[in-house]
Amino acid sequence: MASAASAGIKTEDINYTKKLPDAEFDVMAAVWEGIPPVNTAYLMEKVGKSKGWKASTLISFLVRLEDRGYITSEKRGKERYYTPVAEQERYMQSVTEQFVRQYHNGSFVHLMDTLYRDKSLSEADIDELLEWLKTKY
Repeated sequence: MASAASAGIKTEDINYTKKLPDAEFDVMAAVWEGIPPVNTAYLMEKVGKSKGWKASTLISFLVRLEDRGYITSEKRGKERYYTPVAEQERYMQSVTEQFVRQYHNGSFVHLMDTLYRDKSLSEADIDELLEWLKTKY
């Protein structure tokens, strides 16, 4: 399996505008959460067991992430180790912006109104949001 690094893939080459399928995102989140490089056993413990996956299922997701350029892998003995190439912040920003554009006509206010309307935002959330706004504007 060729790694993204050996294929010359850099974080700038990654298509951050394509949302990862949920299962691949769960694996990628575990890779980002770990101290790189992380091995298959770590990822199985972090995400595979709770999802009821077999090792082969996890490995399939890892292969897809590597094919997309999100991670690189390196074999050490019998174990394979994975290192993130994709930047978590860039990915989260891209998919969040896409979500707001697609479902809220690009309006942050509409998003907040939707969350507030069904009381998904607590008073503490609103206070935190107001404090954040004060630091930005």
